[in-house]
Amino acid sequence: MAGSVIPKDKLTGYQRWSIGSLDAQPATGLQPPPAVSDKPERTVAPPVSGPTEPETAQPQNSAEELERIREAARADGHSLGYREGLEAGRQAMAATTAETTAHFAALLGNLQTSLAHLDQHVADQVLNLALEVAAQVLRGAISTRPELLLPVIREALSALPLHHAHVVIRMNPADTPVIRQQIGDQLAQTGAQIIDDPEVSPGGCMLVAGASEVDATIETRWRRVLESIGVAPSEWMNRL
Repeated sequence: MAGSVIPKDKLTGYQRWSIGSLDAQPATGLQPPPAVSDKPERTVAPPVSGPTEPETAQPQNSAEELERIREAARADGHSLGYREGLEAGRQAMAATTAETTAHFAALLGNLQTSLAHLDQHVADQVLNLALEVAAQVLRGAISTRPELLLPVIREALSALPLHHAHVVIRMNPADTPVIRQQIGDQLAQTGAQIIDDPEVSPGGCMLVAGASEVDATIETRWRRVLESIGVAPSEWMNRL
C-alpha cells in the first residue's frame, strides 16, 4: 500500500543485502531472520559459582615438619636429660657430702678420744715421774737429814688429846740421837719418852698416849699422799 507507514512493532526481521560475486552459487537453505520479540530483553545473570572445593592440603607431616618435630623432640629430650642429670648430680653430691661429713666427724671423734687418752696417758706418766722423784727425794732426805722428823713429831703431839697420859715416842734408832739432841729436854719436861724401835722406818715415828695412838710412820704418810691424788698406794709403797 503506497504511502503507508509500517509501525515499528510490525516490522519483521530483515537481512542486509549486498552485491555478491556473480559466480557465487546461490545460497541454499536460507534461514528466515529471527523474529523480533516485543518484550524487553532480560539480562541473564551469570551463574553463581558454588564454593570452590579446597585445594588438596599438603600432608601435615611433610619432610620439613617431621624434621622440625624431630628437632623439637631432640631439644626437649636434651633439656629433660640435662635436668635429670643435674638433679642426679646434686643428689649424688649431697650423698657424698653427707658421707664425707660423717666420715670426718667419726675421724674427729676418734681423734678427740685419742687425744683424751693421750692426755690421760701423759698425765699418768707425769704423775708417775713426780711420784718417783718424790720418793727418791724423800729417801735421800730421810737418810741425810734426820732433823726433818722434828716437825712430824710436833704435828703428831698436837694431834693427841689435850689431857693425854704419859707419851711414848717410838722411832728408828738411826733417828733418836738427833731428836734427843734437838728436843730431848723439851720432851722430858712434858713427860714424853723416846724409845728406840727398829720396826719403825727411818724418817717416821709412832706416838702412844694411853689408848690414843698417832701413826706418823713414813709409810703411812706416803700412803696418805698417794690416796689424796688418786694413786693406788700398793704400786708405790715399795718405792721408799
